[in-house]
Amino acid sequence: MQNNDLEQRIERTTACFLRAVADRGMFITADGRVSESDAGELTGYAAGTLRNMRSAGAGPAFFNRPLCGFAKSYRLEDLAAWVEKSREETM
Repeated sequence: MQNNDLEQRIERTTACFLRAVADRGMFITADGRVSESDAGELTGYAAGTLRNMRSAGAGPAFFNRPLCGFAKSYRLEDLAAWVEKSREETM
C-alpha cells in the first residue's frame, strides 16, 4: 500500500510540474524533459546546485542529452520521483 501511495504522489507532482512548465512557457521535449535551468526552477534549486549534486552522486536522475544550451536534461517524472522519495513525515 505504501508503494502505491508513493506512485500516486509522484503522479500528482508530475502533473503539478507539467502545469508549471505550461504556465511559465518552458520548453519541454516530447518525452517530458526540461533543461537543467528549468529543472532547478521547478525544484527550487539553482542549476549549479543540481550540477554539484550530480558530481556528488546525488540529486535527481538526469539525461546526458543537451537541451536549451545545457549539457544535461531532466525528465519531469524523475524530478517528481526525487522530490517525493526525499519527503519526510513526522509521526
